[in-house]
Amino acid sequence: MYGRRYPAGPYVMALGVAVVIYAAIYLGQLMWPAEGRPLSWNPLSAGIQLATGEATWPPGATVLLLVAVFAVAVLLAVLVRRSSKSPAQAPRGMTEFERRVNAGANTRRIQERERRAEMRHLHPDAEIAEAGVQVGRALDRARGWVLQSYRQCSAHIWGPGRGKTLTQVVRHAFHAPGAYVMTSNKTDGVRYVLAGRALRYPAGRVWLFDPDRIFRAGERPAFTIDLLSTVTDSKSAEKLASVFASAAPNAHQTGGDAQFDPQGREFLAWCMLAAATAGKPLRQVHLWVSEGNTTDPAEILRDAGYSGPVAALRGLAKQPERTRGSVFATAQRMASAMVHDHIMAWATATPGVPAFDPAVFVTSNDTLILLTQEKAGPLAAFVSGLVTQISHAAVAEAGRHSSERLPVPMIMDLDECGNVVTLPDLPDWYTHFGSKGIIINSYFQSPAQGEATYGRDRFMQLWDAAGIRVYGGGIDNEPWLRALSDLIGTYEKTNVSTTTSQGNKSQSESTQQQARATVAELANLPEWRAIVRTSNGVSVVVETVPVFQDPEFAEVMRAGNSIGVIE
Repeated sequence: MYGRRYPAGPYVMALGVAVVIYAAIYLGQLMWPAEGRPLSWNPLSAGIQLATGEATWPPGATVLLLVAVFAVAVLLAVLVRRSSKSPAQAPRGMTEFERRVNAGANTRRIQERERRAEMRHLHPDAEIAEAGVQVGRALDRARGWVLQSYRQCSAHIWGPGRGKTLTQVVRHAFHAPGAYVMTSNKTDGVRYVLAGRALRYPAGRVWLFDPDRIFRAGERPAFTIDLLSTVTDSKSAEKLASVFASAAPNAHQTGGDAQFDPQGREFLAWCMLAAATAGKPLRQVHLWVSEGNTTDPAEILRDAGYSGPVAALRGLAKQPERTRGSVFATAQRMASAMVHDHIMAWATATPGVPAFDPAVFVTSNDTLILLTQEKAGPLAAFVSGLVTQISHAAVAEAGRHSSERLPVPMIMDLDECGNVVTLPDLPDWYTHFGSKGIIINSYFQSPAQGEATYGRDRFMQLWDAAGIRVYGGGIDNEPWLRALSDLIGTYEKTNVSTTTSQGNKSQSESTQQQARATVAELANLPEWRAIVRTSNGVSVVVETVPVFQDPEFAEVMRAGNSIGVIE
């Protein structure tokens, strides 16, 4: 279907050499003519004249030929040097699978020229070097970057060991034009993110949230956070309570009764609202919940005019003892992350320890890295709460501008969604955060992980709302891969059959609809390859370039390899 392609380069070079020689001879003859009969303008006749002695070689031609040879030698040296510096970027022939998927794909809209025009339209007053968020290199001869725009959020599915950190996260951190947030439960990319951000923004500050001391050696918190600072009304209190509830073990896991979840979450919310109203720390919330204290929160909220929550707390106090006990136990389960003193130290204002301010962060070039263990456990509540707080601060900042966008986009790489971050509102954020310049890239190890975290319908809402959807390979989920294969589409395969009858051969052709990417090909996606789908219906195979193969990141790699444990 695609035919054999022959490289045009050698033919073009041969023609170019011939043109240079021809031009040198005749320009030389015009500038410094030889004695006797001039050379014919016909190359064949000129050759006969020189061979028979009818004409002599013009001396000017020798000079111009030497100049031309020198210029060509310099040009070839530059090209060889450039190609030797960029081995990872050298074009190679596409495989049959890659040609099938990429055939007819219009990738111009997701590459440099179109993305830069869009970026200048969205952020006319910002000085942004990169036209978009790098995803992978196109496989055509131009080898341009396929870019996610600064109005798109992306959703990724990468199986274990497929290189998402070194092909995506470290790259995004280095090129992020403003504030950058990273979540992770591994340290493999942290040192390179630290090095890249330090090289790109020497004046920017790094905030490393690491209560489990995965990357830090010191026991004293590097900074403190105030999760209650964004609790300003009953609705925001319910949002924060939902974050803690989502990160906590569910009723089935603890042997509890899920029917009390709404009341338990509500009790936790009103305790958070009371503490925020009275200027009390998060430890006070834990104390009220642990004691089943409805009286003190109700009095604070009554004085502040919150009649609804007050009525709910007083009603809870009048419930039968068994019901009341079940509600308190449910709230205690949801607030279980607050029992750990080493974590709560990061959520308690301390003299001499800097306080993290989300509102300042979203307008800066600072970096926030949120680290947890392999399974985040109680830390997931604090990581998710801080991500939520930053997101709300970014939305508020965007609302202060006539464009309703952040002047400079903020990039958030949420790695290990489902383990490190459990954000109940994440699917909803995808519907409008991109339009505000809040660029979220969420990473899942499999579709099953996303469905386990959000439920099938909510995860599909997130996936469908993502402007860029990336499959990095490494999973064997056949139903999901088959659905992806169907979305990539089909092509017409021509089959030629030969028949012989009574010594005569005849051929016939037939066409058959075949999948551009079969389930088996998607399951066995080669290393450093990914499928990128856009909301505009483009499907394309790209090369995911690890930073250790990218000359642009050589200094980042050297600096990162020298970073040790931070005190």
